[in-house]
Amino acid sequence: MFVRGQLTRQRGVDPRALTFAFLNLETTGLYPNKGSRVCEVGIVRMRGDGVVLDEYSTLVNPGVRITNEEYHEISNADVKHAPTFQDVAGDVLAYLGGAIVVGHHLDHEERFLTAEFGRLGVTLPGVPGLCTLVTTRVHLDRWGYKLENVANLITGEWPAALHSALGDSRALAGTLAKLIAEAPQPLSWVGPPPVPLPALPRTGIVAPRAAGLRKGTAGWLATLTARLPRMVVSPPPRPDGLRDYRALLAHALADGRIVGEEAAQLAVAAARAGLTQGTARQVHEEFLAEARARAEEDGVVTSVELKELQRAAKELAASHLIDDLEEAAAANRARGNGPLKGWRILPVGDSADVTEVVDYAVEHGAKVAVNVTKTVRLVINGGAGQDDPRMAKAAAAGIDIMSPDQARKAMEAESAKASGGLFADASGAEVAGRLAAERAAGNRPRRPEWHEFWRPRELTPAEYHARFVERHDDWDESSTIRITLPAAARVPAAPVVTAGKKSGCAAVIAVGGLLVGGAFELARQLIA
Repeated sequence: MFVRGQLTRQRGVDPRALTFAFLNLETTGLYPNKGSRVCEVGIVRMRGDGVVLDEYSTLVNPGVRITNEEYHEISNADVKHAPTFQDVAGDVLAYLGGAIVVGHHLDHEERFLTAEFGRLGVTLPGVPGLCTLVTTRVHLDRWGYKLENVANLITGEWPAALHSALGDSRALAGTLAKLIAEAPQPLSWVGPPPVPLPALPRTGIVAPRAAGLRKGTAGWLATLTARLPRMVVSPPPRPDGLRDYRALLAHALADGRIVGEEAAQLAVAAARAGLTQGTARQVHEEFLAEARARAEEDGVVTSVELKELQRAAKELAASHLIDDLEEAAAANRARGNGPLKGWRILPVGDSADVTEVVDYAVEHGAKVAVNVTKTVRLVINGGAGQDDPRMAKAAAAGIDIMSPDQARKAMEAESAKASGGLFADASGAEVAGRLAAERAAGNRPRRPEWHEFWRPRELTPAEYHARFVERHDDWDESSTIRITLPAAARVPAAPVVTAGKKSGCAAVIAVGGLLVGGAFELARQLIA
């Protein structure tokens, strides 16, 4: 199925302009010829410069019982309502077509895709492929080539949602993007170009799994949404599943917070509804908007209702939908605790100058009085005559009487004094800024740590064969194979590899016009 090429330090095509399709399959076992089937598909389409173009993932009903749930955490209940491979075959081909298909042990994906499409009578010859297990072995001299180890070495992060199809595809995409962008020597693609694949009917049916849930700092729902695929064109959710998801969402938010068990149930409902990142966010925003509309029905959003909306908005990652309500509440709190808190002012007159000063006073925490009382601190005289009884009463009580202009200046002085605080020091900000600038100037880009493991030269076919194909005494015999391959053999574009009893990953590596042939052990049970 796959014609393998390789990323090499020799002359070739700039990979940054190529499209790669990072593929990962979760399966019910290791051997499709013994009845194992695909139970999850994850694909990330990315340009070689790191720009993600599209994503796709779905659980797949394998039609057989799953007995290895402990490995990928996919249960028989999870796939009960999922589409079959026949249902998704057209979509899988559409996401793999026109790209170089990448897998971190591409033989595993090849065996299963060949078997699954073979059941449908579809043959896929000549698909360009890249095995990153071979790539990293050829260029990096650091033992431990499992995907999680390589991803951590090159990106500095451990993959999220490991052993989920989409999680592993994302980890592989991020790793290869870093490898291409930051390799000590430029890498080129030598191998067949992307080709279109046969077109099969597309159903658009998906049941994406939100794997590796955790609360984190953003909450359970934020993680759930992030684990779903970012599809450019999302299929509409299935009505029955969507109804259940909304009902669970309301139940979970009834007490104002979502806990782990509720998040796990929501993830199951999201898969059955066929939610993607886009449709999940839309559902969450609609849910919050409807709750806000109920709160506003009587024309007043109480403090209790606002708190409920705020808790829900945080969980739903949709706080922008109630920003105006929060700003109004914050403004009220700020006014109540402003620098003029405790001031009661009495405006006398209704001129524009008086109104402007009163507005300023209220915005900064002052209260407005109607009559002269002992709590009034300032009377603002807008031109009233001395015969106004309030003026006489204020004068008799010793209350300050000021013009609008005088009152404004007095209030501004009080506000400035309060905003300064006990430890205000303008020079401190200047010192902090200077130190930050010095630190930024002294921070030069450092060489990535993984460059320490960059081989002085990429392995030749004979070296690769000796290190990773020939049986070694310290390797587990059950996970290794013996292949005889001439060290400098010229091989055609379609590699010819003589495999032992257990088929291994064969890769063609370009070195000065030669493609390096190799084969290696089974996917998930090897890699020291």
